Amino acid sequence: MDLKRLMLYVNILGICLPLALTYVIIINIFLGLPVEPESVFILAFGYAVMIKRNFVFQELWERWFGR
Repeated sequence: MDLKRLMLYVNILGICLPLALTYVIIINIFLGLPVEPESVFILAFGYAVMIKRNFVFQELWERWFGR
C-alpha cells in the first residue's frame, strides 16, 4: 500500500471518529449516563484537528458548501 492511500484512510478515520464520539456523547446524555471529561476533550481535539489539518474534510466542505 502506498503512502497516499494510507494517508487517505487516516484522514477518513479522522472524520469518522469525532462524529462517532459525538453520537456516543449525545446518547450518554440522553440515557443519563455519565460523560467523562476526557471524552469531551478528545472530541474538541478531534474536531480541531479535523477542521484544520484534514484535507479530505476540507475538500468535502468546499464541494458541499463552496461556491
